[in-house]
Amino acid sequence: MLWSKQPWRHDEDLGIDEPPGRFVSGITETPLGDVTVVGLCIPWFGSRTEKKRGDERKKPWEDHESFLNALREVLKKARRERVIVIGDFNQAIGPGSRAPVRLRGLLQAIFTADIRIVTSDLVYKGKPTIDHIALSADLGVTSMSVLSNLREGKELSDHFGLAAQVSTVG
Repeated sequence: MLWSKQPWRHDEDLGIDEPPGRFVSGITETPLGDVTVVGLCIPWFGSRTEKKRGDERKKPWEDHESFLNALREVLKKARRERVIVIGDFNQAIGPGSRAPVRLRGLLQAIFTADIRIVTSDLVYKGKPTIDHIALSADLGVTSMSVLSNLREGKELSDHFGLAAQVSTVG
């Protein structure tokens, strides 16, 4: 789900049909001008690997890889200015990544200088983030913080949150 104070235009929740993952995008007006925001949840390594699936059973990382390949095609068509991609990438980047080397390389190939991941080095309580923010080259982060996933001693999620203030560069 994406939220904005301003109405969304060109909103889409289809994007990537197969494999199952979550994808939503839209354009919203901000103080920076129109910004395209893509929210996604790349399937985790164990997506559809359960024995109960019978013939449809997938290998670990198979849905993750298929989604990344589809995402590459979607992002090729995306605008190159004022673009923010946010969500659960289900991959730590750099040291601590459990993803196979080929999938780490695929993720890096999708996010290049045009749209770069700005949360690659983010760690909270010794745990690298698998949720990420990627920005087009004309945007930069002026501040970034981590949001605890604990409230009153209870875990709200198995992920900690991210917050970033974004501005134009140049």
